[in-house]
Amino acid sequence: MKLRGTERKEFPLSVRKAAFARCCKPDGIPKCENCGKPLRPGNIEYEHLTPDGLGGEPTLENCGVWCRVPCSSAKTHKEDNPRMVKADRVLKKSFGLERKKKAFQSRGFEKRPRQNNASRPINKWRPDIEENGQ
Repeated sequence: MKLRGTERKEFPLSVRKAAFARCCKPDGIPKCENCGKPLRPGNIEYEHLTPDGLGGEPTLENCGVWCRVPCSSAKTHKEDNPRMVKADRVLKKSFGLERKKKAFQSRGFEKRPRQNNASRPINKWRPDIEENGQ
């Protein structure tokens, strides 16, 4: 359950066009705004710099044109998702939606009688064999 909402706000076409024009400056070749490598078709991602789930608006200032692999996927999986999971956890706890964890108390194991006969021969386990080994 997500308390932050499930509706994702995508960038409108006008914002994506302006961001793409920004990443093409000064030489006209589109480059990733994170790593600086040239962008190829199919490997372009319009990334929320402040994640949408944490209040990032779909504006030009919050839009970055990044290469999908490795820049955008690394940011999403290593930075954004853990921050949003933590935000969910904090919200659930503040609204009292988390189950309280109780300490598990077991009754334990029964105590065995003490065995002081460790040096006694094997007849302890096999009564058909006498102490003299016959």
